[in-house]
Amino acid sequence: NQERSSSALIFYWGMNKQFPKLDLHNIFFSADYEAEFNDIWQQKIIYHDPTVYLNISSKYKADDAPDGCENWFVMINVPSNSGQDWDSLIKQARQNIIIKLSRLLGKDISAYIKCESILDPQSIESRTSSYQGSLYGTSSNNQFAAFLRHANKSSKINNLYFCGGSVHPGGGIPLCLLSAKIVSDWIK
Repeated sequence: NQERSSSALIFYWGMNKQFPKLDLHNIFFSADYEAEFNDIWQQKIIYHDPTVYLNISSKYKADDAPDGCENWFVMINVPSNSGQDWDSLIKQARQNIIIKLSRLLGKDISAYIKCESILDPQSIESRTSSYQGSLYGTSSNNQFAAFLRHANKSSKINNLYFCGGSVHPGGGIPLCLLSAKIVSDWIK
């Protein structure tokens, strides 16, 4: 039984203000990256100062948000679901993210959040059937992980194939597409 990869906590925020300091892709690193990943992998909790990835597609495609507004995709790394109190963790993480971004942007952003949707490890698991809500299937934290990924073809059931981020060759959009190509080449 291999360790699962990390997961994500994503806040989708409709902001009724534009932030000229921000771009399409924004990353705000933790002051202590090592401690952040220790909390994720060892303690199975969310670090109090997480690295925050903020994507605002309306910076590129203006009609993704109403005039004068922005659509924020705010994501942090979190542990996969192993029975944590996610309601409490999400509440605290949301507060910590708002404090961090408010400090960095020089204004309280909470007043500008007009709508919100949340995606957490439990909802990732229930919506995608990804065990424990892991984003990339098994973890890749050791030198043999790449060789232990799930195969693209079932050894037990004829004509059953697998593609995606949790099977060979791995997670991320380019590797998922490569996984699909491997399967499509086999079934031609």
